[in-house]
Amino acid sequence: MKDTRLTLTRSAATWNRPMFRATLIDEIQTLGADHPALQPLLQEGLRQTSAVADDALAVHLLSSREHEGHILVQFGIFYAIIIAGCSCADDPSPVDTITEHCELLLDIDLATGQARAALCDG
Repeated sequence: MKDTRLTLTRSAATWNRPMFRATLIDEIQTLGADHPALQPLLQEGLRQTSAVADDALAVHLLSSREHEGHILVQFGIFYAIIIAGCSCADDPSPVDTITEHCELLLDIDLATGQARAALCDG
């Protein structure tokens, strides 16, 4: 399982408050599909093609709980992937995108906002 680091200080600061869900979703969506911590996970989550597009993300929270000073979050993420033609010089097919989905796990340190992200196995 690949594991990458993120900084989610706004989310950590709003834990156990009504705005936590919206803040976490905003922080992750703002990072974007090309963020160095998210892009490898999205790439690993591909099922239909081999390239992640640099389009907006759509995040939905599945669960969150606190455990020993950490927020453990499972969330789904919808993102665009590139469907290309045969990549021949004379290929008339336009580059197009479709939507892919995967689930990620976050382990956010409440004290620092530093988070470890990993792709769900199943």
